[in-house]
Amino acid sequence: MPARAGLAGWPLVALLAAIQFAAFSDRFLLTLVATPLKQTLALSDTQLGLLQGSAFALPYALALPLLGIVADRGHQRGLLLTGLSLWSAATFASGLAGGFDALVAARLALGLGQAGFGPAALSLMTLHLRRNRLGRGIASLTAAATLGRSFALLAGGAVLTWLTARGGLTLPGLTPLAPWQALLVLAALPNLALAILVLRIRPTPQATASAQASRGLPGPSLRSALAWIGRRRKAYLPHAAAATAAVLMTQTLTAWAPTFYVRSFGFTPAESGLRLGFLVLIAAPLGHAAGGLALDRLRSAGHAAAAPLLLALGLILAVPVTALASLSPDLSLSLLGFAGLVALLGFTSPPGLAGIQILTPQRLRGRVNALFIATVNLAGFGLGPLLVGLLSDHLFGEAGLGLALLAVYGSVGVAGTLAALLARRAWRPAQRRPA
Repeated sequence: MPARAGLAGWPLVALLAAIQFAAFSDRFLLTLVATPLKQTLALSDTQLGLLQGSAFALPYALALPLLGIVADRGHQRGLLLTGLSLWSAATFASGLAGGFDALVAARLALGLGQAGFGPAALSLMTLHLRRNRLGRGIASLTAAATLGRSFALLAGGAVLTWLTARGGLTLPGLTPLAPWQALLVLAALPNLALAILVLRIRPTPQATASAQASRGLPGPSLRSALAWIGRRRKAYLPHAAAATAAVLMTQTLTAWAPTFYVRSFGFTPAESGLRLGFLVLIAAPLGHAAGGLALDRLRSAGHAAAAPLLLALGLILAVPVTALASLSPDLSLSLLGFAGLVALLGFTSPPGLAGIQILTPQRLRGRVNALFIATVNLAGFGLGPLLVGLLSDHLFGEAGLGLALLAVYGSVGVAGTLAALLARRAWRPAQRRPA
C-alpha cells in the first residue's frame, strides 16, 4: 500500500485495538489501587463507586453526541489525537491528586478525553472491513478493552508490588509519590507512541460525510439519526437495553472484583491484581473471539437476528456463574466462577456492539454509535459501580460485597435477557445503500 494511503484494513484495526487497550488500562487502574486510595484519603465505598463510575461516565456520555457528528464529518484522526492527549494528562493528574475533589476532576477529564474514541474507531472500521469480517473486527476492539483491563490488573499489580517494595517513587520536579500515585503517573507515559502512530491514519474521502460536503451535499444531522432510531425503535431500544445490561455487569465486575478478593479472601491489592489479571488474560480473549466468530458464522448462515440472540445467551448464563464467583467460600471455585463470568461477558460484547452497526446505515453510524455508546456507558458504567457501593454501605456491609454484586447482577442479567429477546423479534438489518 502506498505510504500516502496510510493505515487501512487490518493494520488499522490493530492500531485501533491498541488504543482501546491503552484507554481501558488507564481507565481501570483506579480499581487496582482502590484499597490504598480508600485508606489514604478516607473514602467511603460510595465515593469509590462514584470515582470508578459516574465521575467518568457523565462527561463521557454528554460529549459523545457532539463527537459523533465530528466523526461523521471525517475528523476521526483529530478525535483520536485530541482524546489520547487529554486522557493521558488526566491519568497523570490522577496520580498527583491529593484529595477526593481533585480525583473527581481528573476522572471527569479522563471521561471527556476517551469519549471520542468509540465514534472515530467504529467509523473507520466499518469503512475498511467487509461485511463478513465486521464481527471479528469489532471483537478485536472489545477484546482489547478487556485485555486493557487485564493489563491494568496484571502488569499494574506487578508494578505496584515493585513500587511498594521500594516505598514509592520520586520523579524530577515532583514530591515523593506513594506507590499508588506513582503507578498512575507512570501509566500515562507509553501513550506517546500511540499518538505518533495515529498520525499515519488517512481517511477514506469517498466514504465520509466530509466528502459529501466537498460535493455540496448536506451531511446527516443528529435529528436524522434520532429519526432513524425512532422508526426502528422496536429493535434499537431493547437491543440497547440488553447491551447496557452487559456493559453494566462488565464494568461493575472490573470495578469491584479486586476489592472483593481483598475483603473476602485476604489478598493484598497487588496479589488481587496479579491473580485476576492472569485469569482475565486467558478468559477474556476466548469469550470475545467466540462471540465474534459465532456472530459472523450465524449471519453467514442466514440468521439475521444473530446479534440479539447471542447477547441473550451470554446474559442469562452470567447469572448463575456470578453466584458461584460471589458466594462460594472456596477460593478455587470462586476464581473459576470469576473466569467464567469474564468469558461470558466478553462473549456478549461483539454482538452488542456489532448489532448497532448492522441496524444502522453507514452515513449515520458516527451519530448513532455516539448515542448508543453514551447511553450504555452512562447507565452501565455510571450506575453499576455506584449501585454496588451503595448496597455495600447501606445494606450488606463491607463483608457482604459479594451479595451486593449478586443482587445487581441477578436483576440486571434477567432484565437484559428479556430485552435482547424482544429485540430479536423486531430485528431488521439496514440496507447497505439506504435511501
